[in-house]
Amino acid sequence: MSNDELRMSNPDSLFDTVVMADGVPAAVSLSRRIVLIGAGHAHLQIVEWWAKRPIPQTELILLSAFDRAAYSGMVPGALAGLLAPDEFAIDLRRLTERCGVRLIVDRAIRLDPVQRVIELAHQPSLPFDVASINIGSATQGERLCQEHRMLVSVKPLATLLPRLDVRLKELETQFTAAPVIEGLRFAVVGAGAAGAELALALNRHLHDRGLPANVTLLDGANELLAGHSRRAVRLVRRLFDQRGIGIELGRRVVGCDDEGPSSLILDDGLRWPCDLAIWATGAAPPEVLRQFDLPKSERGFLLVRPTLQSTASVSVFVVGDAADWPSQHVPKAGVYAVRQGPVLWHNLRCWMAGEPLQNYEPQRGFLSLLSCADGTAILDYRGFAVRSRWAWWLKLAIDRQFVQRFR
Repeated sequence: MSNDELRMSNPDSLFDTVVMADGVPAAVSLSRRIVLIGAGHAHLQIVEWWAKRPIPQTELILLSAFDRAAYSGMVPGALAGLLAPDEFAIDLRRLTERCGVRLIVDRAIRLDPVQRVIELAHQPSLPFDVASINIGSATQGERLCQEHRMLVSVKPLATLLPRLDVRLKELETQFTAAPVIEGLRFAVVGAGAAGAELALALNRHLHDRGLPANVTLLDGANELLAGHSRRAVRLVRRLFDQRGIGIELGRRVVGCDDEGPSSLILDDGLRWPCDLAIWATGAAPPEVLRQFDLPKSERGFLLVRPTLQSTASVSVFVVGDAADWPSQHVPKAGVYAVRQGPVLWHNLRCWMAGEPLQNYEPQRGFLSLLSCADGTAILDYRGFAVRSRWAWWLKLAIDRQFVQRFR
């Protein structure tokens, strides 16, 4: 395709860019548009830096399904009552207005990288010259949550606490009208760090509400806190024992029965009595990625180069959980998306200037701080693990400092 043909293929484009065979763009001259799809950790940083150093003759748009973003690391603390609900929320309208960025609150439903157009759910299609995708991941088995009211998915995080509160109020009303001797039965499905934190937080939350209930953590895997040190796993198991939280591993949830006594259906056919379950399983590709015409991994995530570009020769970048690397494994964790932010910022600027791009190098391990829902936290780093109040204060300071950047 010639340069003229490339320009004519998208007459609504705001600027004149030419993608060369090696993936680096030629120089640009007219007004330009960058669209950030999703308000993930990396994109929030781009918006913040834009206020200090905007790219000349360029419009930056943040496209988000919600006008508020939630910082995942603070959600369990808020559920446990240790943080105010608004402490982990970021007001995207206020942030974008302060930083000179245009906010569009809508959902992307399709992306055409050749025509450089994003189709939206409720508004006219959005042309772009460069796009970046940072929409996170879904939870495995998300369809079950859509089909069964007794399941509350952790995603989207921005609405988790309000959705959970609605269901708890319903259960409180039912329990008051017809109390049961054994109390209510709750489950958290998913034995990763998020599931463990949420189980501890939910147990504290139910106790504070005065609801007689028991909580169980279930997962189809045979390992608790995969990727964490043995010492951290022992500390979590001890906490669960002390607080009466059950652990059932090797028990995969495959369905639900909402009729009569509600229950989770396990892969061995057993019915696990349960009144409400929080769904916090591992990462799965969001359904919308099927409508993004970009190369995907076997798991369904978008394939990227070390430069964070899509492996296709198009002007699209991908960061955070939505990305998969062909030659290396990068965990689906927010700390990696945060580290990708500076590389994405550098490469967006270089892309516009027609300069070589920088490679992203994943960090080797990271400091993990798990909330224990009681004013303590478990610090886990390279085999060393300890539970203490100072670890909670450290976690709180790190989390609050990150969120405060965007207020």
